[in-house]
Amino acid sequence: MNQELVVKFEKLLLETKRPGVENLIEFIRKSDFYTAPASTRFHGAYEGGLLEHSINVLDCLAEKKASDNAIWHKVLVNVQSESIVISALLHDLCKTHFYTIEMRNKKDESGAWVQVPFYTVNDQVPYGHGEKSVMMIEEYIKLLPAERYAIRWHMGSYEPKELWNTLGTAMEKYPLVLALHEADMEATYLLEKDKGGK
Repeated sequence: MNQELVVKFEKLLLETKRPGVENLIEFIRKSDFYTAPASTRFHGAYEGGLLEHSINVLDCLAEKKASDNAIWHKVLVNVQSESIVISALLHDLCKTHFYTIEMRNKKDESGAWVQVPFYTVNDQVPYGHGEKSVMMIEEYIKLLPAERYAIRWHMGSYEPKELWNTLGTAMEKYPLVLALHEADMEATYLLEKDKGGK
């Protein structure tokens, strides 16, 4: 566990001063969030990948709100700083208690079969992805509408095509939806590219 990232993550959440955030952090501490991977074989497919990915998404999203970002600064100027933090750090809370480690056979360098660990999905709460994160977060803190929509729809066009019209409407209503989706993709494909990103 990367204790430095844990301290940073908790400090940022506490600074939002959102009522109930201490209880949310306590839940996260008792879960596998700090040691879980971000995926089974794509980005962050290693111990602590989920925590690292969440911080990376925050870095990308905060950069969009920065005053020197000509396009996004105007769009996000009225989005509260705590909404940036909460949306980014908690968008994948649904991945707690979601992965398990199993063993499989694989040939080593010498050609001998050996057992190696790998991550697999064990979804004990089949409630979707973004909507599951929203549900889990709101057991502890109240989300603002923009945060709720951004987290729910952060998968963007990876949602089933039947939902694209609804997704588009959500992006028009709350630009944070698109900003969070882009930040998620930037973290995955740019920042984490050499660390298991696809």
